[in-house]
Amino acid sequence: MAATQGVTLDGRFWYYINERGGISISGDAAHNLSRKELRLTEVEGRLKEVEARCLADESVKKKLRFLQAYEPGPLSAHFRGDMSFIGRDQERVYAHRFIMEGKSTVFRKMFQNDMQEKESGIVRVDDASSHVIRSMVNFCYTTEIQFTEEASVEDVLKIAHKFDIKDLKDVCDEELCKDICGDNICRKMMLAHNFDVEKLGEATKEYFKNNFSLVYPGFLERLCRNSPLDSE
Repeated sequence: MAATQGVTLDGRFWYYINERGGISISGDAAHNLSRKELRLTEVEGRLKEVEARCLADESVKKKLRFLQAYEPGPLSAHFRGDMSFIGRDQERVYAHRFIMEGKSTVFRKMFQNDMQEKESGIVRVDDASSHVIRSMVNFCYTTEIQFTEEASVEDVLKIAHKFDIKDLKDVCDEELCKDICGDNICRKMMLAHNFDVEKLGEATKEYFKNNFSLVYPGFLERLCRNSPLDSE
């Protein structure tokens, strides 16, 4: 916010608004300026600052929407690219190498070194469905993700871990922290450990500590009942 100065309505008094929105008053005429007028002047200055920030935010949002715009989008069956994934259901999911390389150290090594995937342009993912793969690809293009029954947060976490897509792992981490309870704490602890998600690890520890008397009696039984998680 730029510094501003002016006079009161009666023309007898100068006021000064500094860059932080504070007001300085000079002269004996300050006593003639009511608290209401002071407050109104301060509010007007703050509103101008907020308006400027909103305009800047809207400009950033427009640029982001432009960068995210693909027609057809990655979720569409008509989307095409210069490489593809084939999941366990044998359905092909397309993407562009430069997009995937930019989001994943694994893809970067895969496409920049003399590996089979570089030559064929095909990445086989035998431990994930096309729904999960398409969700991963869509996130790499748009930073948007919608967890569904076909693409659960656990399955998306596994593929994000597999291909080292940190931002996607962080989104999964936050989502998994939302509904921790006695029935799922063991599984979520295992997810946190096997896939190295820090927030979930801390959240499950905190829940266990705060609800020890309720959780502990059946903790070992639930821990044994949970099937091992594949972190590969």
